[in-house]
Amino acid sequence: MAYQKDFTTIYTIDGHKYTVTAPALFDSKTNELIPDKALDDQAAEIARQKYRDEMGLLSPKEIKQYRAKVGLTQRNLAELTGLSPNTIALYEAGAFPTKANNRLLKALIKSDNVLEQYISDEKNKYSDELIAKVNSYLNHSDSVVESQPEQPKFTAVQLANWFRVENYFERDNDLNIDPLTQMKVNKLLYFAYGRFLAKTRSRLFSSPIIHLQYGPAITEVHKKFNGKRVLDIDKPDKEAMNDYSLVSKDGEIADLLDKVNDDYINYNAARLSKRTHRSGSPWDLTPDREIIKDQLIFDSFNRGVEE
Repeated sequence: MAYQKDFTTIYTIDGHKYTVTAPALFDSKTNELIPDKALDDQAAEIARQKYRDEMGLLSPKEIKQYRAKVGLTQRNLAELTGLSPNTIALYEAGAFPTKANNRLLKALIKSDNVLEQYISDEKNKYSDELIAKVNSYLNHSDSVVESQPEQPKFTAVQLANWFRVENYFERDNDLNIDPLTQMKVNKLLYFAYGRFLAKTRSRLFSSPIIHLQYGPAITEVHKKFNGKRVLDIDKPDKEAMNDYSLVSKDGEIADLLDKVNDDYINYNAARLSKRTHRSGSPWDLTPDREIIKDQLIFDSFNRGVEE
């Protein structure tokens, strides 16, 4: 048996000493400190961040959030800066940037004028993909879906109602299936949106998807069902039944929703959060309560990674 309590350690990084008090694992019988990788790494990272703060070095999170803001992959940022993709990956994994690379990245993050100058001065050396992404960001547009000719066929709430009714039918046939929660329907809609975006370069619905603590949240659905944990104990209301019938008549959309539902039928919201909360996921790269960019979702789902 083991227990946790705060433990104070002194870390030395490049000659600089940092005192860190953080949870550590102890043996219940001997009260001796037990190595625990997760807790030990957590304490070490606190010391590393203190070093970054003292030396004015960018953190992995700052670099990731800048990429998210502009809509760049690691390879895009490497191309833009002239650094190697491996170098960007190492910095985002926790390695300390060199002074020169830190200055370069800080200048980009601090001012969009620097980004604009990079693209205008060196346009011929950059890929069309990078130029399109940067110009899309600078022009406040979205290159992923800028050619979408018309509004989505259904609202996010209508699609949520399809999942509600489908869950009701499933529970009627299998008592082991749990009622649908607000958290899970948000995630199912997010996965459907990502698949549709990667396949068609069009939005499945127009409601923005934002970063909330529990994962990607579709604003329209979050507002509609705010305060309700479980959406339906008994039969869904008439509005939901009507929406289910309407959506089911569209073969393309119904097939998409049905496939997402089948793939994640045995997942609860907490298990789905382990996918959406992964390091480097669109949710992880987006600051709290800000809109998750379509470019980030597209890049992830286009690679076949649903997170």
